[in-house]
Amino acid sequence: MKKHLKIIAVIGLGIASLTTSAMIPNTLSIKTEKHQKEIIIEGVGVTKTVEVTGDETIRIEGTNNKITIIGACDLIKIEGVDNVVTVDDVKTIQIEGTGNKVNYKKSSAADGKAKTSVAGVNNKITKI
Repeated sequence: MKKHLKIIAVIGLGIASLTTSAMIPNTLSIKTEKHQKEIIIEGVGVTKTVEVTGDETIRIEGTNNKITIIGACDLIKIEGVDNVVTVDDVKTIQIEGTGNKVNYKKSSAADGKAKTSVAGVNNKITKI
């Protein structure tokens, strides 16, 4: 009986946290830490254009977001599904998820190529 109550409690907590996260609106927040700025974009179906100056980290979390980044940034980190990101200039791209696409025009990395790390399936990084 105690085992069943524990299982029900854990399931209830999971449903409560799922319900709470579903109520959070699409957001864009900016955090500044030690000379580097982190711009966080989270949500579902967010379409945003973000202007950057070179030392920013852009973190995108969610599904079906379309993000355009104007300028140069240090790092783009995507965690989610079916996000499309277009960026002028990026040094490092990290993707975790499925069906994400990053199109970049150039990289200010030393060798001219963005450093990439991809975990998941059907993710694509393209230099345009």
